[in-house]
Amino acid sequence: MPARLNHTERLQALLEGSRPDRTPVAMWRHVYPDENNPVQFAEAMVDWQKRYDWDFLKINPKASYHYEPWGVKMRLSPDPLTKPVRIKPAITNVADWAHVLPLPASHPEFDAQLRSIVLIRKALPRPFRVVMTVFNPISIAGDMVASDSVLLSHLRESPDALMSALLAIQSTFVRLVQEFRNAGADGIFFATTQWASADRVTRDELQRFGIAIDRPIWDAAGSDAFNVLHICDRNNFLMEYADFKGAITNWDTSDPSNPTLGDAFEFLRRPVMGGIAHETDLLKDTPEILRDKVRRLIETHRGIPMVVGPGCAIPVTVPPENIQAIRDAVMR
Repeated sequence: MPARLNHTERLQALLEGSRPDRTPVAMWRHVYPDENNPVQFAEAMVDWQKRYDWDFLKINPKASYHYEPWGVKMRLSPDPLTKPVRIKPAITNVADWAHVLPLPASHPEFDAQLRSIVLIRKALPRPFRVVMTVFNPISIAGDMVASDSVLLSHLRESPDALMSALLAIQSTFVRLVQEFRNAGADGIFFATTQWASADRVTRDELQRFGIAIDRPIWDAAGSDAFNVLHICDRNNFLMEYADFKGAITNWDTSDPSNPTLGDAFEFLRRPVMGGIAHETDLLKDTPEILRDKVRRLIETHRGIPMVVGPGCAIPVTVPPENIQAIRDAVMR
């Protein structure tokens, strides 16, 4: 049996193609009441890490930090189980995209995230790895409008107007990702939300409005970054992002329309992450059943470099004992 490793050593062994002492594990969730205060949010993220001892921390900020700076209005809730709601989109017609211009990293919404990263890094010093969540530009644009159908109509009927806005978002996040690294993040958790799925866009549209726009943001984290690529949703275009060579690639492996861990590793040839059905098993199974499922998952995939994790942020209603069961299951 390999000697007991710390979190950093365990992940490094995985990256180098060695078999670590145990399978790494990480999960993430929202903390709605704390997400608008950088100090409270940082404390909540540190508490999450210290409670469950994940092998890396995925900072899980409010999604709207990506698009509120361009004029989206949100309604918040003090209830920890209630998700913030968009009450006013920033874009109501094609002409509005012309108002989406590059923004500085000093914008209050971005500055709050930078302050949180600094505090998290101070509480969780290196070499422990911390990654910051960043949505790709088309995902951000998708949250500026009233519905997915609005974005798709603009994309297909007025592509130049949308492209100008996507490039402004890209420019903003290239600089912001660099500042995230300067603040203490070891890399980014780069998420495509619903916009790398065949249920919404074609491969050609993905290439033009997704991958080509995404690459500079991904690269902005630097060649030494510990980046996690997260391809959301069902019928995903995971293979199309194969050239985004991050440390770990994550997606919802529980959806039968998506590649399995083993199949994806065959074309990615780098560590993969998933296996936890976050919207079903994690909510309905007992801790005993969950532990058994995770142990079988690990045993089935011993031949590939894998991290146990969910397919997306876990619901805020998941019982703490079920979260602990996932963490316990990886221990030998």
